[in-house]
Amino acid sequence: MRRLITLALLCASTAALADLTVVNEAIAGGKTRNVTLLVKGSKALFEMKEAEGPTRTMMRDGDAKKLFIIDHDKKTVLIVTEQDSKQLEERQAAMRAQLKAQLDKLPPEQRARMESTMLAQVEAKPVAYTYEKKKTPGRKVSGFACQDYLIKREGQAAGEGCFASWKELGIAVDEFKSIMLKAMPSMPGNPMAQGFESAEGAPGFPVWRQHVGGDGAVTAETTLKSLSKSALPADKFELPKDYAQKSMADAMPGNRPPAK
Repeated sequence: MRRLITLALLCASTAALADLTVVNEAIAGGKTRNVTLLVKGSKALFEMKEAEGPTRTMMRDGDAKKLFIIDHDKKTVLIVTEQDSKQLEERQAAMRAQLKAQLDKLPPEQRARMESTMLAQVEAKPVAYTYEKKKTPGRKVSGFACQDYLIKREGQAAGEGCFASWKELGIAVDEFKSIMLKAMPSMPGNPMAQGFESAEGAPGFPVWRQHVGGDGAVTAETTLKSLSKSALPADKFELPKDYAQKSMADAMPGNRPPAK
């Protein structure tokens, strides 16, 4: 449910910009994934591929205001419309209101604990990040010159990263942010917005990023493999012609007719 709510916010429209290809390698939970983002005009294609697993694909069409979640194993395409997004947002707001009403009935101390955990996860409030430059020489990651920084989240250690300047990447920060907001638009306070909000004070683009949990253990590591502004062929953004298409009404149990 929450995954669909988050993904549905990809349906907002934005202006067309330059083509862009970003390829990252992400390691988490003992698995390595290649994550590719392709952007051309009003369309964005997101692919995640595990070494020994299926390819997960999503495509957003800004002009049509639709998100397509492609399941290659089942050969299906789930279509998420702008109206679907609004309905999911309304459901999420109702869930928050219901949770708050339940918390109001609890003793103050118990309510405070619950608000800092359950309610914080549902509301997904913006998070403040700070960056402290390490006293180490610059280095290169995937051919990009970068400088290492310690990263804190709300004052607590959140890992470290090696940041390249935007000049080093060959793209302006405003252009990149516009392209990314087109590919993954979000609303203030939504989990998808936090990545952009945290980038506001970042010293550059993270070509390498290591995340740590509250216990200091590494939870994930991401490495930029390539970034290109070369023109992309239009057929990269075409839906598979032999895949069955279904709507959100088909996918959401609450929208299905009762069984006879």
